[in-house]
Amino acid sequence: MSGQYKVRWFEENDLDVYIRGLNLNLYDEYDEARFRWKMVDTPFSLGFVSIAVVEHNGVPVAFNSFLPLKVRLGSRVFPVVQGCDGFVEPEHRRMGLFQQTLKFMLGELAGKGPEMLMGFNFSGSAGAARKVGSTLTGDIHAVRAMSTDLIKININGEDGVAVEPCSLEDLHSIYEEWAAVTQKLHYYKTPEYFKWRYSHPIRRSSFYRIRDGEGVGYAVVSLEHDKDSNTLFLEDYTPIMHRPHVASALIKRVLDSGEPINEVYITEATVSPMYATAQSLGFQPDHYYMLIMQNIHDLEVQGEKLYRGGVELTNIENWYITSSDIF
Repeated sequence: MSGQYKVRWFEENDLDVYIRGLNLNLYDEYDEARFRWKMVDTPFSLGFVSIAVVEHNGVPVAFNSFLPLKVRLGSRVFPVVQGCDGFVEPEHRRMGLFQQTLKFMLGELAGKGPEMLMGFNFSGSAGAARKVGSTLTGDIHAVRAMSTDLIKININGEDGVAVEPCSLEDLHSIYEEWAAVTQKLHYYKTPEYFKWRYSHPIRRSSFYRIRDGEGVGYAVVSLEHDKDSNTLFLEDYTPIMHRPHVASALIKRVLDSGEPINEVYITEATVSPMYATAQSLGFQPDHYYMLIMQNIHDLEVQGEKLYRGGVELTNIENWYITSSDIF
């Protein structure tokens, strides 16, 4: 194709083109409120809207977003970016523009904070990311079940599970108790993060404190209305939810709340105990992601493996991932 391509950071006058393109290629109802929640109001902002834009003869034809987040392990916290919400206009596909946005981001952010790129990519974009040096680390599945089927499940022990509504402050307190002792890498969830994450423009979230015997944990569920149906997402939870009777008790409590719900979704790494729990409750795969990672700066690189402080980041079994981590 004749003409010149140029990669740059997002500008305010790109917004209409960006929203239109996302609604044609990725979403049904992306709008300015969703953009500002996700890319502007984030508590881990880099100080600018970190979306790479490709121009062709001065016209934006491709976008790739890089959301700033932080990863925690014990007392150690480090910044990352997660690739999300991108598209290439049809007439400019197969020109390597996605790879160009990655190269641009890697060059621009090296030494400026974020240490690693993460992405929950569909197969096409995962392959493109690998061409630029990303490591494919493992499979993530979104699984779903009809609410009418879940209501019928009877599991011994679920009657002994206490599920009570709680506040965001309670949620953060329980998170801190778990985060202080877990050996799993996970997204760092400050009070500001929780407030931001669950102010999603099109989802209404509820928070629960869960007790099972001596075990205490939390769960976050979110309801999304789409045309004539309501979908429930199990967004975030501590490992207490890995117990099938606990997961079943929570789901039934929410389904019995009176709100009409058609389907329930969970997104999990296939190596996670929660994935096995979801399968035992009758959840079936709906769509798939591949978790990719790439060094931006200062990580130890051994072949395709990345390490930080002696911990292998590219081993998906070292991570605790829930649906709320996928943007």
